[in-house]
Amino acid sequence: MPPSSVPTEPVIVTEAAGTFTGSGRYSTAGEAVVLGNGTGQRFLRFENFETSNGPDLNVYLVNSSTGDVSDYIDLGDLKGNIGEQNYEIPEGVDLSVYDTVWIWCVRFSSGFGSAELMPA
Repeated sequence: MPPSSVPTEPVIVTEAAGTFTGSGRYSTAGEAVVLGNGTGQRFLRFENFETSNGPDLNVYLVNSSTGDVSDYIDLGDLKGNIGEQNYEIPEGVDLSVYDTVWIWCVRFSSGFGSAELMPA
């Protein structure tokens, strides 16, 4: 009998995770989780997420070793200030370098909250 040609489903694994904390007068809470499927595709997932409302909020992966938010990868506009959401992480991003998630107000160059990603 020939081997089965039924494709196997990719296994989703948690690669890293961190807990959001607010910044200054802004409140941010929830979990940031990096999920991978073993094929190189990774997503940043927010769970139990909530942050203050603000204009022009984006999701950044930041190189925390620089001490500021000048070295970052922009994952796009924040999809909402409450609830679960997913952001695709571009292929080749080194999470040992870009190890902190920031909710960043582009208009006023102000952070609303961050989560340091720790390997799972």
